[in-house]
Amino acid sequence: MERIDREKFILRSIIIGGALICFAYIAYTISSYDVLTFDIVIREWAYAQRSPVLNKILIGITYLGNWQTIVTLGFVLLVHPGTRQKIGLPFAITAASSTIIYKVAKSIFQRPRPDLSVRIIKEGGYSFPSGHSMNCIVIYGILIYLTRRYCRNRMAANLITVLLSLLIVAIGCSRVYVGVHYPTDILGGWSLGIAVLTAAIIIIEQIRGREYDN
Repeated sequence: MERIDREKFILRSIIIGGALICFAYIAYTISSYDVLTFDIVIREWAYAQRSPVLNKILIGITYLGNWQTIVTLGFVLLVHPGTRQKIGLPFAITAASSTIIYKVAKSIFQRPRPDLSVRIIKEGGYSFPSGHSMNCIVIYGILIYLTRRYCRNRMAANLITVLLSLLIVAIGCSRVYVGVHYPTDILGGWSLGIAVLTAAIIIIEQIRGREYDN
């Protein structure tokens, strides 16, 4: 059992290191070049897909990553006795930690958002990394982890995993579509989010392990 735990810890440490290296590379790249061809190509393609119907759909999807949605979800999980201890508390602490980290990162890099002329929603603050993308991979990722850990219905757990994984990707893509982020902002948010999520899982398992030992 100890060997398995050690191997899992090593694997997760490698994931954290790899994610942070990816984030550092993206951060270095955007700091070194004013305009990236990758960003231009993806943004122009995304803007070309716009239509009144698709605008409404993607704006609705992007709102699922807003702080109001996260706070509401956290409140429900904390209030319900059946989810408070095992899911609500880890969710709330992880979400708060992720928010603090991305706000600090934004203040460090201070990348301006895309021009107002391409935006179809209002958004303030800096662009890199994408807070929506980072928070979503952390909070929905932790929900996937906790669901798979505690849900006895494997079919339900698998369905939730697929749906939340698709939502993470959809929210990230929607941020480019609505014109408030560059694609590299999304990749940076996902990279940093993976590192935070993996670290949170390590901490949760350490705490749960001590509880079982006691």
